[in-house]
Amino acid sequence: MENARLLTETREALEQQTATAEVLQVINSSPGNLTPVFNALVETAARLCNTNRAGLAIRDGDAYRYVATRSLSPEWDAYLRELSFTPGRGTFTGRSLLERRVIHVADIAADPEHAMPEIVTLGDLRSVLAVPLLRESEPIGVLAFARQHVEPFTERQIALAETFAAQAVIAMENARLLTETREALEQQTATAEVLQAINSSPGDFAPVFDAMLEKALRLCDATFGIMQTYDGEAFHTMAHHNSPPQFVELLRTPLRPIPGMSSDRIVRGEDVVTFLDIAADAAYGPDSTLRRRLIELTGARSHLTVALRKDRVLLGEIVMYRQEVRPFSDKQIALVKNFAAQAVIAMENARLITETKEALDQQTATAEVLQVINASPGDLAPVFDAMLDRAMRLCGAAFGEFIIREGERVRAVAVRGAPAAFAEFRSRNFAPPTPGSITARVFRAEPVIHTIDVKDDDLYWDGDPHRRALVDLGGARTSLAATLIKDGVALGAIHIYRQEVRPFSDKQITLLQNFAAQAVIAMENARLLGEIRQRQLELRVTFDNMADGVAMFDEALHLAAWNRNFQEFLQLPDELLAQRHDFDTYIRYLTERGEFGETDPETQIKRLRARIGDHYSFERTRPDGKVIEVRNNPIPDGGIVVIYSDITERKRSEAEIRAARDAAEAAYRDLKAAQASLIQAEKMASLGQLTAGIAHEIKNPLNFVNNFADLSVELLDELKETTAPAIAALGDDKRTEIDETIGMLTGNLEKIAEHGRRADGIVKSMLEHSRGSSSERRSVDLNDLIEEALNLAYHGGRAQDAGFNITLERDFAEAMAPIELVPQDITRVCLNLFSNGFYAATKRQREGGDPEFKPTLKVSTRDFGDAVEVRIRDNGTGIPPEYRDRLFQPFFTTKPTGEGTGLGLSISYDIVTQLHGGTITVDSRVGEFTEFAVRLPRTHQTTMAEAAS
Repeated sequence: MENARLLTETREALEQQTATAEVLQVINSSPGNLTPVFNALVETAARLCNTNRAGLAIRDGDAYRYVATRSLSPEWDAYLRELSFTPGRGTFTGRSLLERRVIHVADIAADPEHAMPEIVTLGDLRSVLAVPLLRESEPIGVLAFARQHVEPFTERQIALAETFAAQAVIAMENARLLTETREALEQQTATAEVLQAINSSPGDFAPVFDAMLEKALRLCDATFGIMQTYDGEAFHTMAHHNSPPQFVELLRTPLRPIPGMSSDRIVRGEDVVTFLDIAADAAYGPDSTLRRRLIELTGARSHLTVALRKDRVLLGEIVMYRQEVRPFSDKQIALVKNFAAQAVIAMENARLITETKEALDQQTATAEVLQVINASPGDLAPVFDAMLDRAMRLCGAAFGEFIIREGERVRAVAVRGAPAAFAEFRSRNFAPPTPGSITARVFRAEPVIHTIDVKDDDLYWDGDPHRRALVDLGGARTSLAATLIKDGVALGAIHIYRQEVRPFSDKQITLLQNFAAQAVIAMENARLLGEIRQRQLELRVTFDNMADGVAMFDEALHLAAWNRNFQEFLQLPDELLAQRHDFDTYIRYLTERGEFGETDPETQIKRLRARIGDHYSFERTRPDGKVIEVRNNPIPDGGIVVIYSDITERKRSEAEIRAARDAAEAAYRDLKAAQASLIQAEKMASLGQLTAGIAHEIKNPLNFVNNFADLSVELLDELKETTAPAIAALGDDKRTEIDETIGMLTGNLEKIAEHGRRADGIVKSMLEHSRGSSSERRSVDLNDLIEEALNLAYHGGRAQDAGFNITLERDFAEAMAPIELVPQDITRVCLNLFSNGFYAATKRQREGGDPEFKPTLKVSTRDFGDAVEVRIRDNGTGIPPEYRDRLFQPFFTTKPTGEGTGLGLSISYDIVTQLHGGTITVDSRVGEFTEFAVRLPRTHQTTMAEAAS
């Protein structure tokens, strides 16, 4: 018997271990899925406890429901599956949950506390056992057993049931932890994906909303949903996911809050609104059109809305629906609130980025308009066109026009984007100031005229032709006009249109007003510039026709301007004036020439500088015998005006001289405010005319000097031959004296011829500088042209100096396409630059004393497609920085007197820039190199110089 008992206990223990292992195996093979675990556990526990009635119920809200049953009766299993109960003494399972302990009733039919006799009858229950599932002393379920006859459960079976209950708690806890971990991971993944969408779409929250809504619906197990923004009056759908097509069509229209419904409650301040069943909620009553449409179109039942707020300001909402009645859990609501916070961040980022972009666009547009204004002084057409273009682009307009008021009419000075039919109508018909029209309101100087719908207006329906054309031909619906106002008077307007009914924002209205203000400034500047130019022209004419000689020195006491009489009065050479020397240099030059009598130059400079800031005058007699009066007039802002007058005519023309002096002083003040480029252009034009006139006048007498000098040398040689016998008969002293005299005459005549030829060269250079090119353009190979010029320059240098030698380096671009230019002119430029490079390199060799130094000239060409470039680099003496600004001025040279006229670079500059529309620049370092870069465009545009010729 003892052996049988031990054998039975061993077999039972083995069966228990085997059953426990099987349950644990099911738990391991179904992580997170409790259904197979509960089924296996109930089946095993019932078998080991020798009963055919068993079930496992777990908490579902406030009640408990069976999730696994085991019996031989399908009706009994179905009954238990539908049954729900709460802790209480009326049932043995409820009592176990209430008391949190095992309840064992030997015969439930005899239990006085049992309150559900139908269970006993239907299930034929007698002996029952209930074991609570406790987690941290709180019931989460119950494991129940029953027999159909009275047979109490043994202690071993009760202990076994408690073990299975503990295993159920462990399985439930593992599933809970696994579910929470999976949910947390899914939430973190979804959050990361949303943040990635935010980072990848800065300023554009549409993809962010799409990603956010998809993740929120999936994690909250919702069927479909939408995200909307709120503008203070209505909600606008920005994203929808899995929504039925009919519902999406409904969402295209802005939705205003309906009292009692979720959006209305959100607007009133609630952050979260839930409806368990919108079909049964009073706010979605049977008379609600929206309820009927929502349910019919989507089948929505349970509903959740979460507000998007920043600083208590409503920005929008997240709305999601389920198509079955199932409430959203607290975790799911918290998750949606987290997504809502991220959405607010995305919207705020988008707002900041949009505002920054708009501000940057506005600043860029303003800068571009100002650049056009600066680039087109006095020319308003490109300014108006640029202003209208930027205004339309920044304000999102379809087309626009810039109108200027001319009396009682208006004229369009810029039109962009207008439909062809409307543009044609506008070109033939101006818009009169009809009462109530936009033109009339512009004439009344209304700052802003914003018409939400130009079609919804009496003018349109009354048949006004201009309003009809605007709507029917132009397709305009919403319009915005900003009036150009100066001193309360309307000058015109910037008018932009949209082809749909969509009001312009306050920012866009302000922006258009800013453009209107800039337009007024541009128009006023153009008017003032026109007056200044007219005044300058008048002053220049007056200045050049003054009887006195006038010279103006700036605040640094450098020559700034002079008239023709000043040069003629003092007989100053052009090259001296072209260099614009300082005051001391002029006084030194005049003193050395005897203008101030017998005096030391430095003494004279010191005497005049001591009174440089005073108004004074003095009289002196010039070497030619004329008596002149010199008046010194300091300028308030710095500098002086020096006036030379012939006092012989003073009494008769004193009033005219005074007027001319006052005009000259006023002219300087006005000219100082004018643009330097205009002054320089006028000076260069005048200088060219003056140079040509002087050169032609000097040419004839100079030819006589050269010819008669050569003839005198020949006559002197004939005289020597004729008188040779007579001279030979004279005494040695007399003969020596005659030979010295003849030699002196011969030397003087040779010097006259030499300087005459030099003067003739200067005159030829002046004539070349003053006249334009008359050669025709033709297509040439630039590399061949430069090679030919380089060889010509090199052999020319060798012809002038047999000892001349220099290393030539070539770096020509391969396969360079031909370019259209004037070959003779460009050859001339190259020869000038090559000869200057030869001179600088050989000069450094002569003066440097370095036997290893090799003079080198490198020529390279480059093809940039729309232009070609030639670079000429020598390793010569270099050009000091203080000379570079004057390098291309006529008569400026760094060579010693007699070695250059100072016109080569000036002529080259005119050929490149004026005749070919190119550029010429220089880079140099003293003692190392000088490099000239000539850039010629391939596209030829007629220059001012060519047009003038």
